[in-house]
Amino acid sequence: MPIRVRLVNEGDIATMAALRAREWETQAFWEARIGRYLRGEHSPQQALPARAAFVAEQDGSVVGFVSGHRTKRNGCDGELQWMNVASEHRKRGIAGLLLETIANWFVQQEARRVCVNVDPKNAAARRLYTKYGAQQLNDHWMVWQDARNMGMRSEDTD
Repeated sequence: MPIRVRLVNEGDIATMAALRAREWETQAFWEARIGRYLRGEHSPQQALPARAAFVAEQDGSVVGFVSGHRTKRNGCDGELQWMNVASEHRKRGIAGLLLETIANWFVQQEARRVCVNVDPKNAAARRLYTKYGAQQLNDHWMVWQDARNMGMRSEDTD
């Protein structure tokens, strides 16, 4: 079945939280945090109000999500806040599809330079973002210089 990407709705928060909780913290922690973020009640440093989140569905089940917002942090116009794909659905192009979707949103918002906070030890995320055109900004941050290129693979690795 094909993957469908759509805007997040309130009913998706629990599933998004469950995906985040697989790797860190609890589902209750993430339900509260994601809910506050989506309602604009929680904002990362230097975040601006405009934000969006999208889920990837397969056969009616959420298998991944991405979120981002406008920002002024690190001299960027946008920030990729979270991206998760269920481990059993990875390496199927879902992350690339989610990146392309949030990149289109950033472009619509006229946010060209987009950054993402990545743990220096998270080699998988760093490889993925590099594969899709991000460059290292510093030890904890990566950046896409132009969101129009954010969802495009920078090299042919498949």
